[in-house]
Amino acid sequence: MAPIRVLQIMPAMDAGGMETFVMNVYRAIDRERVQFDFLYHYDKPCFYDYEIQALGGRITKLTVRQDNNLPRYLHQLDQLFARHTEYRIVHGHYSGFGMFYNAAARRRGVPVRVGHSHNTAYEPNLIGRLDKVMSARFNRDLTDRFACSRKAGEMLFGASPFTVLPNGVDTDAFARHDPEARARLREHLGVAPGELLLGHVGRFSAQKNHAGLLRIFAAVRRRRPDARLLLLGTGPLEQETRALADRLGVADRVIFAGVRTNVQAFYHAMDAFLLPSLFEGLPVVLVEAQAAGLPCFVADTIDRGAAFASGVEFLPLEDPEAWADALAGASLARNPLAQTQALAAGFDVRTSAEILQAFYLRRYAEVTR
Repeated sequence: MAPIRVLQIMPAMDAGGMETFVMNVYRAIDRERVQFDFLYHYDKPCFYDYEIQALGGRITKLTVRQDNNLPRYLHQLDQLFARHTEYRIVHGHYSGFGMFYNAAARRRGVPVRVGHSHNTAYEPNLIGRLDKVMSARFNRDLTDRFACSRKAGEMLFGASPFTVLPNGVDTDAFARHDPEARARLREHLGVAPGELLLGHVGRFSAQKNHAGLLRIFAAVRRRRPDARLLLLGTGPLEQETRALADRLGVADRVIFAGVRTNVQAFYHAMDAFLLPSLFEGLPVVLVEAQAAGLPCFVADTIDRGAAFASGVEFLPLEDPEAWADALAGASLARNPLAQTQALAAGFDVRTSAEILQAFYLRRYAEVTR
């Protein structure tokens, strides 16, 4: 019997937290029973394109986020669902345009329309404000709802019922420690033996607050002149971040490493992880950092439910000196129980994949009797 095909609806599939979670599930799910296809709102090469196609997924790329041609987008959606009658389930991770694609799916008879909330707020800019207005209508055509955290679900779905699904990761991969590989990577990055390497993984956007991160790092440097800062990611504010590092006098101590496929190795090269985001749903990178056993220093704007391991400290976002004091006073020892704690809290991707697979199979059976 052919697998059922579930259409995952995304902005695109670049290397962000939401996208990483979906890929983690896609790798872990039994693809002989459930196969994923993808609908993008950008027509561009994306980080996960090759892997999706290698796993058997089909990708449809639309251009509405580039040309703002709404009539063509609506026509393309209608044609997509008219052609692909095999889609009985769509899983929408992009709330802003959900008012359009869910309605199109409903009109063409797609019976299961899932919404998934991955955040607790919107970007503090014009696009974020538009996304908030459009997302207010996302809930209307949904039949089922998931959220990465209780707060994320309440933000997007209000009083409607939803299921909290933790953002699981491959804990086996993050638990592997190789001291020799760590030493080689640190040397490759130009980090001298004994230097303190702080790390962050995230897109260069307003939400991730790289400006605040650099100010924290500057305060740390006044206590630990040997400190280095490793930044993984890319995004629209990267050049602005580089310029701020120069103005703060720390540019020579900051490593801009771009987007990497072997992110696990970079966590193991770090001595501590910093996450000063303005808001998050349940950040995948924080799950990854904890699973790798890293001490984590996290903004108090982030839901404390994201902390499942020992060694996570929440700090006031507006006080860089408090972050510097906390880092200076911490032992920075790795957590030997990290994987056990991640498994106990349900943050292994096998758990997430089992929940979603059972949901897809059950709902598909219900609507195809």
